[in-house]
Amino acid sequence: MKLEGDVNNLEAMKVTGSEATSELQQFLQDISKQSIALTEEMRKVDSLHGAKVPDSVFQPQLAAIQKKEKDFEQSFFDVAEKTKNPANAVFAISQVRNPEEIIAHKQVIAGLTTRFPKNTLVKSMTDKIAELEKSNQTGAGDAAGGEEPSAAVKVGQEAPDFSLPDPNGKTISLKSLRGKYVLLDFWASWCGPCRQENPNVVRAFQQFKGKNFTILGVSLDKTKDQWLAAIAKDGLTWNHVSDLKFWDSSVVPLYGINAIPTNFLLDPQGKVIATDLRGDDLIAKLQQVLK
Repeated sequence: MKLEGDVNNLEAMKVTGSEATSELQQFLQDISKQSIALTEEMRKVDSLHGAKVPDSVFQPQLAAIQKKEKDFEQSFFDVAEKTKNPANAVFAISQVRNPEEIIAHKQVIAGLTTRFPKNTLVKSMTDKIAELEKSNQTGAGDAAGGEEPSAAVKVGQEAPDFSLPDPNGKTISLKSLRGKYVLLDFWASWCGPCRQENPNVVRAFQQFKGKNFTILGVSLDKTKDQWLAAIAKDGLTWNHVSDLKFWDSSVVPLYGINAIPTNFLLDPQGKVIATDLRGDDLIAKLQQVLK
């Protein structure tokens, strides 16, 4: 194998001599392109909603977007079924943010076990999925967001306050947003799953921004230009902050962040009421609390 690239731009790393890596790089490129396209289409649908067009025009457009999102998620299972590499199969399944969808595709998971019976990655994944299915059957876990991520801040606790600069250098504190429901969203421009989830976050913001709800995006980016470009490209029209220190950001140990995307939904008093909300789960939880 041969690796060529710049340590300051690892996203552009070129790897040759590995069929599995080439396949993975193509997969990541496809995810990025489709996420960007979905975001653009969602913005167009939102503009129709803002223009108060008749439902006869708006609803078919919304249904078409939702179908494309469903097809996008299905493509991850398709990759897992077709790839000859178990690591890529596990990675593809890990991109599915809705645990119920994973459980619903048990035949794909069973197929991986049959094809790669001795692979430890596959076994670890199938064990976790089995635990998740058992948890769902017994009614365990948070109804809105599934199991909590392994973060330091849990549901029921007050979210630790912090202050970070926005893109213009103005310092914004989390506490300054008290009085509103706040989605504290940890992400980064270089994070493929984050960019994949952004259309869902945009949809939630457009639907609930007039109902005492806002979002604070906290980026683990390392370069300002890439951070701002992602905000603009994905249409993230809410407050954003970052100290541009990558995983050395001061908020990482404060919240015990070990993976992104990660989010925390806070009530107007700053207490965490849900964590790790994705896709339809985010919409459902906001509908519940913002009646």
